[in-house]
Amino acid sequence: MASSNITIQCWKCGTTLRNLLLPFSRYEECSTCNADLHACISCKYYAPNLADSCSEDRAESVQDNEKANFCDFFKVSPKACGKKDEATATAAKASLAELFGEETEPVAKA
Repeated sequence: MASSNITIQCWKCGTTLRNLLLPFSRYEECSTCNADLHACISCKYYAPNLADSCSEDRAESVQDNEKANFCDFFKVSPKACGKKDEATATAAKASLAELFGEETEPVAKA
């Protein structure tokens, strides 16, 4: 199989990773945050809205979508899944804690 180069964004930190060789090794990592790149979350078949998070019917279920795996159907997605915006979740947790009279850390306003 011939290799080719690709430029992607890291799914975890958003760093642009240039001239990566395809196919990815299971051990390929982001040069900035060391996130695994041969992981479900970096795959074009990743579908978090599905029960097993994969739109490829023949793929085996993977326990942790952010960790490297041996999936034979892995195809790198050139777009980052994106950094998770935790502001909404943090605000909801703070509101819930306030409702029950618990102390919380201040929520940063964007």
